[in-house]
Amino acid sequence: MADFEGLLTRFRSLSPDLLKLARNGKRIMVVTHIDADGLCSGSLVLAALMRKGANVALRTLPELDRPAIESLASQGYDFYIFTDLASGLVPELEASLGARFLVLDHHQAPEEDLVKLSVVNAWAFGYDGGREACSSSVAYFFASALDPANRDLSPLAVVGSLADRQDSGPGRSLTGLNREAVMEAQAAGLLTVSPDLMFSGRETRPIHEAIALTSTPYLKGISGSKDAALALLHQSGIRLKEEGAWRTISSLSPEEKKQLTELIAGVVGGSEGATEAIAGLVGEAYTLEYEDAYTPLRDAREFGTLLNSCGRMGESGIGVSVCLGDRTDSLAQAMKTLSDYRSGLNKALTAISAEPSKLVPRGVLVLVRGEGVVDERLLGPVLSILTSSSDLRDKVVVGSSLSGDSSLKISCRLGDSYAGSVNLGLLMREAALAVGGVGGGHDRAAGAKVPISRSEEFFNSVVERVKS
Repeated sequence: MADFEGLLTRFRSLSPDLLKLARNGKRIMVVTHIDADGLCSGSLVLAALMRKGANVALRTLPELDRPAIESLASQGYDFYIFTDLASGLVPELEASLGARFLVLDHHQAPEEDLVKLSVVNAWAFGYDGGREACSSSVAYFFASALDPANRDLSPLAVVGSLADRQDSGPGRSLTGLNREAVMEAQAAGLLTVSPDLMFSGRETRPIHEAIALTSTPYLKGISGSKDAALALLHQSGIRLKEEGAWRTISSLSPEEKKQLTELIAGVVGGSEGATEAIAGLVGEAYTLEYEDAYTPLRDAREFGTLLNSCGRMGESGIGVSVCLGDRTDSLAQAMKTLSDYRSGLNKALTAISAEPSKLVPRGVLVLVRGEGVVDERLLGPVLSILTSSSDLRDKVVVGSSLSGDSSLKISCRLGDSYAGSVNLGLLMREAALAVGGVGGGHDRAAGAKVPISRSEEFFNSVVERVKS
């Protein structure tokens, strides 16, 4: 059972020591992951401490390992706060940093680490860290414990939760600790929640572009192709322009939205997986009321995609600047990065579709051999898109990509309608460790890095573990 009050009490007990570090000018480093949840959670902690006058810096990392911990320790900061990282490396942190760190996270971790004073993990308070709480929502309540005035930061928790695909409640809603953040943002007048179609750019893009930009669920033959989407719409009779200007999804009447959904359903097909994919197009929309209606920041899901693009394309600093409120140069650079990111995803998906040999079926598991066609930075997003498609919704999908000269980057996802029982976080950790690699994550989404020389041993191990 979730213990929300227990989490708040824990943060209140930590606040005096953190505020003392800020008052005394101690050097604090926030270390966070590069994905949207990492950028949001890191920015939340950074903003809360900056508002208290702390001497604080932020560092983003694609992954944390022993060499990275040693490097961070050598920089001589007085205190380190890790967000969206480090839950599986607490003993290594203790060896390098002593008691000079705090972990705010939602990833699965050994029970003995969850109860340590240096760790605040959603699982320890009864929340499912894969569905009900992300690092952003954990970090938000840390920030609000430092100062209740930080409620204005609550939308970042919503953005991080959605970007982490935790909208798994009824009607693609946020639940658990994430819902608590939603309610705080609503109470502050910063967020509106309403039912709508889940197309990307529903308020800002022409209808055909919004359909083409939508990748979750992945609409085979439509996602990524504006021409295909436009051709489809021309057959529908839906009025695409009004007074010479392109209409948006949000401007459609309820009847037109129903017509559009039925049209896409007819193209995708009538299989069970396709039916579920179409159902995924309707759900709760989260609108940030204070953002410009003509930017991707107004829709919280699009905001998350923008941040993911910054992290995956090596522009994490730009993403953090946008989180902290820069709506000028940083936003312009982030928009350019988002365009490049989408192009990269489309290129990778097209390459996989053009080479059927890249998809290797192994029972309920499908291997996506992305070596040479998928940049390791885009592997996770590519798999998330594939597992929302009608073909792979009921599969365990494991993808690989080159990482340097001697390692493979591994990412794995459960299809949205996978009916089996498997914990990918534990599976990745154990299978990677057995071949001299590292791995971990959530029950439905996880990853690893393994030596190329032992990759086949790793894949065989994963297949056998899924079977069992």
